[in-house]
Amino acid sequence: MTKDPNQPDYIIRKRRSAKWYWGWAFVALAVLVAAMAVGYWLNKRQHGLSINAKEQLEQLKQQLDEAQAGLTHWQQQYQIEHQITQQLKAELDKLHRAKKNIEKEREALQRIFDPKGVESGLQVASFTWQNEGSRLYRYRLMLIQAKSQVGALRGTIDISIVGEEAGERKSYNFEELKGTDSLNSTFDFTYVSTHTGSFELPEGFEPKFVRVVAATSGRGAKSILQDFSWKPTNMSDEVEETNEKK
Repeated sequence: MTKDPNQPDYIIRKRRSAKWYWGWAFVALAVLVAAMAVGYWLNKRQHGLSINAKEQLEQLKQQLDEAQAGLTHWQQQYQIEHQITQQLKAELDKLHRAKKNIEKEREALQRIFDPKGVESGLQVASFTWQNEGSRLYRYRLMLIQAKSQVGALRGTIDISIVGEEAGERKSYNFEELKGTDSLNSTFDFTYVSTHTGSFELPEGFEPKFVRVVAATSGRGAKSILQDFSWKPTNMSDEVEETNEKK
C-alpha cells in the first residue's frame, strides 16, 4: 500500500477547553451525589420498615402473651369452679344418703311397735357404710326387737365381706378386716341397738356384698343372717337377701 503524497504526516485535533472537562466533572459529581442520595433514601426506608416490622412483632408478642395469660386465668378459674362443683355434688350426695338412711332407720323404729308387722323378735334394721379414704370404711348397724318386746335380747354380731380376689371367691371375717365395733360386736337391748365402727378392705379384693349375722344367746337362741349388696360409691342400706333365720 503506497502512501498518499498529499496526506499530511500529522493530524492536528482541536484541544477541548477546561470548561468542557469541568462540565463533565460536575455531571459525574451530580450523578454520584444523586446515587448516594437514592442509596441513603433506600437504606433509610428499609431501616424504617425494619423498625416498623419489629414494633409490630413486639405488639403481636405482647398480645399473644396477654391472650395466653387470659387463657391460663380462665383455665384456673374453670378448675376451681369444677372442684367446687364436685365438692358440692359430693356433699349433696352425702346429705341425700344420710336422709335416706335416716328414713330407713325411722321406718325400722316404727316396726318396733307395729302390730301389723309380719316378723317378730330380732331384726337387722339397717346397715350402712361410707368410704373414709383409701380402703378404710365407716359403718353403722341398727338392730331392733320388733312387734313384741318380751325382754332384753343379748347376743353377738358377726360381720364379713364376700367378694373376689385373684379371680376366686373370697370371704373376710371382721378380725381379718381390722374391724372395730362401738359395742365390741355384742348386743344387749330391748328396743334398739346401734353399732358403729370401721373396717379396712385388703388390697386386690373386690367386695360383692356384706354379710351380717346377729345371734341371740341363752335359751331359745336364734340367729338372723342378711346380705347387703356392695355399692362402692354410695352408702348401701339395701338388703340383697335374707339367707337364714333360726
